[in-house]
Amino acid sequence: MVGSIQDFVKNKSIIFVGNSVEIMKHKHAKFIESHDIVVRFGRAISATPEQEESLGSRCDIWITGQFRAPEWNKNRENFEKGRFKDTRILVNRCRGNFHLKNWNLEDRLPKGMKYEFMYSDEEIISIMKSFDKDILKCKDLRPSAGFISILWFVNKIKTYKSLNLIGFDFFAKTVPHRRTDKQGYESACDPHSWHLPVYMMAKSAHDKDLEQQYVSYLERNGKLKWHVLSDLKNKTLVYDGWMKGEKRIKTAPKKSKVSKI
Repeated sequence: MVGSIQDFVKNKSIIFVGNSVEIMKHKHAKFIESHDIVVRFGRAISATPEQEESLGSRCDIWITGQFRAPEWNKNRENFEKGRFKDTRILVNRCRGNFHLKNWNLEDRLPKGMKYEFMYSDEEIISIMKSFDKDILKCKDLRPSAGFISILWFVNKIKTYKSLNLIGFDFFAKTVPHRRTDKQGYESACDPHSWHLPVYMMAKSAHDKDLEQQYVSYLERNGKLKWHVLSDLKNKTLVYDGWMKGEKRIKTAPKKSKVSKI
């Protein structure tokens, strides 16, 4: 699997398009699609034409986890014979319930979706231990899909010409627009992702300081180029209505004693 992605991106410029709220304040579609390989995450595969003015529309690699994987069902026709028919799908196994027994991620992915895994559960646990984070104890925050994907490309793929990031601020920016899901659950904190999910925790599920600092380290060492839209300071931005009329999404199907996402 690593080899197939290495061949796919060999000698090509790659851009990872993050889900920060700040990216919706800019119109960078042309710049994004000037790269050979465009990588998108989760909900971005269902962006509207208006949202695509900020995010771009092409998707060569789609990275998802269990919570956003159902977006594939909404786009099944596009993946099977439409504009995403050549899109490679990578699945991030990281989750907040490593303690659950008889829990199978494959059972929670859409039937018929052709995908490849990145890191294994054991690798994710080991990686976080290298950062002095024991996610098995469920006391530390889980790594974000963006962070896991950056590590995977930098450490395992390596064949690309360049790796670029845009729309990443590692949860520094938020908007004061908490939505309520169909069950009446109001978001526990202001959203930091442009698709305005309903959060079940009163803070980000990810260690933003760790991720921001390590990606900054990677840039200083020439491993990637990070196109920061403004700065990385914590700030509340004005919500301009870019999700008006769009479906509300919860960050997890349920809470449990060992899954606090």
